[in-house]
Order: sequence, then structure tokens, then C-alpha cells
Amino acid sequence: MKEILVSNVEKWLTPHLERVFNIKYTEQLKHSNYSSFDPEIPYIIGFEYIGEFTDVGALGDVLHLAAQSGKLKTVIFLSSYGVYAPKKSSFKESDIVCPKNFVGTRAAILEDILVYLANRYSLDLTILRLFNPYGPYQLSPYVVPTVLEKIACSGTVNIGDSEKVRDFFYISDLIDLLTLLIDKNPKGIDIWNVGSGIPISISSLITKAQEVTGGECDVLFDATKLREEYDYDYAVAEITKIKKELGWEPKVSLEEGLALTYQWILGRSGK
Repeated sequence: MKEILVSNVEKWLTPHLERVFNIKYTEQLKHSNYSSFDPEIPYIIGFEYIGEFTDVGALGDVLHLAAQSGKLKTVIFLSSYGVYAPKKSSFKESDIVCPKNFVGTRAAILEDILVYLANRYSLDLTILRLFNPYGPYQLSPYVVPTVLEKIACSGTVNIGDSEKVRDFFYISDLIDLLTLLIDKNPKGIDIWNVGSGIPISISSLITKAQEVTGGECDVLFDATKLREEYDYDYAVAEITKIKKELGWEPKVSLEEGLALTYQWILGRSGK
């Protein structure tokens, strides 16, 4: 089992990482602990727990110290499609980086910091711009668990805009990708979109979830769920680049992923 450093990732990802990696470190990165880095161990970093721009700067400072000391050599950054400027077609890695909200802005700033450090200290850097991963251990308010939880109890899903289009991919495909990256250890700087490349509206997702599970839920428009600052009308990955350059593409269909996630939700609720 390969050892990795992990910090600032969403908590629901940790159980999946633990199944295939020996995780050395999972807490929020702080100034006092970059000494735990090992240049022989890949470092996977997210941007969870970053609540203010000052936190972005603090994280950048720690990464700088680690790179400067020679303890940081290989980085995989779990970034976000939120770095892109909104558009009505699939996002390519070459599209302009111009985020519309704080989540995308902090991801874009960390991308810039990491690219600078990679160039300055010859790090091997992979930036993965994630679209909508889902699966066991992910809970509401994320849309997939929210819908499946409501189906499990025949409840009501409150939706702001059901015609928003998203790109969902199952968690095991992300873990497979991370395993592939650590095995291949690509050199230099790479940026790839990570998604299914398949668009689906939220309304169609709800319909699909009901078909897969055999259950039902009501859908209610809720104006309080509208988040114009955060919500892209269309957020779908163009994944041609990662297919061609790395040979990766998702294996788990939406139907299979929804079924697996629903079984986990039923087990969690004791049904």
C-alpha cells in the first residue's frame, strides 16, 4: 500500500483514499508541520477548510517553506471547475480562468501559487479540475446524496433551479485516477479536467435516480436555494485531453454509481 500525504481535502473523500493508500497526514496544513513532509511521498492537497483569503496565503506560505526546504517534490492538487469563467458549452483546460465566486477564486489562487512553486523549485505538479464527484460518505447538501436521501424516505427535494446542467462522476473513478497518477508519476506541470464529460440537468438526475432506485420523491421549487453567485448554468468537462495524455476515463456509469450510493445510504439509515 503506497504512502501519501493528504491535507485540506473534503472529509468524505478520506475513507475512499484509505482503502488504497496509507495516508500519512490528513489534517489542515499548518506552519508547524511541514517538517513531516517527505520528498519521496506524493502530496495530495485540496482547498477545504480555507474560509478566508488569509487562509489561502497561509497555506501558500507553508507550501513555499516545504518546497524551499526540499521536502516537497510531487503535488496533486484537487482543484475545481469553479476556476473557469461561465460559458454554455463544455470546459476545456485552455479556457480562460476567471472565477465567478469565492470557491473558484481560492482554487485559482492556489493553482497560481503551486505553478509558481513548481517552476521555481522544479516540482512535479498535477492540477485536477474536478467537476461533480459523488459516492458513499458524501452527504447533503450535495445534490446526489440529497436526492437519494429524500427518495429513501419518500421525502421532498427542495431545488432552486432544476435545469442547471452538471457533470457527475463516481468516486472510485477519481481514486483510480489518483492511483494511476502516483504509479506513473508524470513530470513537470499538468492540468486536466476530471469528470464524465456527460451533461445532465438536475431534473433529469432526479428522474434517473428514481428509475434506478425504484423509489419516489417530490420536487419543490425553493427560491432560497438559488445561488446566482455560485451556480453555473452549465458545468460540464471536456475530457479529451486527459483521455489522450493519461489514458484515463470514467468506468462507472451514472446508473451504476447512483445504485451503489443508494445502497450505502440505505445501509447508513438502517433500511
